[in-house]
Amino acid sequence: MKAKKGVFVSSIIILILLISSSLFTDSTYRDSLDMLLIGSSYFNYHNLRNLLQNLSDSAGVDVNFDIYAINGMYLYDHAYNMVTEAKIQEKDWDYVILQGGGSVTAYPDYYTAHPVYPAPVILKNKIMNNCDSTRMVFCMPWAFEDGMTWVPGWTDTFVDMQNHIYDNTLLWSDMVGFEISPVGWSWKTVLTELNFPLHYLHMSDWNHPSLRGSYLMACTIFSTVFQQSCIGVDYNPGIEDDEVTYFQTVGTNMVLDSLDLWNIDPIYAVDPNNELEHNYLQQNVPNPFHNNTEIYYSLKQSGHVEITVYNLIGQRVNTLYSGNEPSQVLQWDGTDEGGNKLPAGVYFYRLFLDGENLETKRMILLQ
Repeated sequence: MKAKKGVFVSSIIILILLISSSLFTDSTYRDSLDMLLIGSSYFNYHNLRNLLQNLSDSAGVDVNFDIYAINGMYLYDHAYNMVTEAKIQEKDWDYVILQGGGSVTAYPDYYTAHPVYPAPVILKNKIMNNCDSTRMVFCMPWAFEDGMTWVPGWTDTFVDMQNHIYDNTLLWSDMVGFEISPVGWSWKTVLTELNFPLHYLHMSDWNHPSLRGSYLMACTIFSTVFQQSCIGVDYNPGIEDDEVTYFQTVGTNMVLDSLDLWNIDPIYAVDPNNELEHNYLQQNVPNPFHNNTEIYYSLKQSGHVEITVYNLIGQRVNTLYSGNEPSQVLQWDGTDEGGNKLPAGVYFYRLFLDGENLETKRMILLQ
């Protein structure tokens, strides 16, 4: 890595959540959650593992963290690294958190030595093979403090670079099927609102996170994986008290106000003594998929239910269910109603109740 600002080391954040047996409320979790952080120096600076552990402990969340973060390793390197693979196979993690890299995410056509794609696909396959109930969550990276203006002939500022990171992160999320922890977007919000104070979230190398930046990252990840607010959690790692509240607020609102944008499946509590508070259509798992995928839905009211699949031009290609069952898991093998295998591509599935389209989600069928 460069002494001044080395190219962002890539890794992703993946979180594994056992939905079928461990749905939780804002205050009630299963006995303990296990989270694995996989990354580079951007996780090692200010010990993100401890920041997350202390934040979670202070919030009353019973979670255990482990980490494999090697300075200088990109997501591409982790995808082919035997130690990384062994760490993934160490246990059935509830969460595996992998850190994204800024330069290779923003400019994949320029930084080609350590390509981000298809590393997420390779890592997802390894994680799913180890524990097929995993949720993959990509930690959106942040841009260099001065963007790419340090490179002769380049004019992209922090905002320009961050916008490229945003666009490619959303694109790859749809292609690969991972959820996003919008850390870089939280950084953009803070720096924009404060009018870009020098070396505020970045260190003096214009690259790595300051303690403020690492704490903002921890707050954003916390709200992503637990889908609850961290506002008011009594944990200050050594910054100003008003900054603690500010970062907790930005991280919380950035995630919880836009779950759909970040491709985050909502987590709902299941109480047999109460009706569901929401209609719920889960993102299919796995996604993308080759031969088979599962779709779960739950309705708070009874009625005639239909789950239908459409192609990109809006043609219905299959009806997966038509009946009155309020909750179940459906399977689709990528065929049409006649049993013919459909071509690879993007498809949409819709949940109808009494003829009303309640929700639509996208899935990707591979060859």
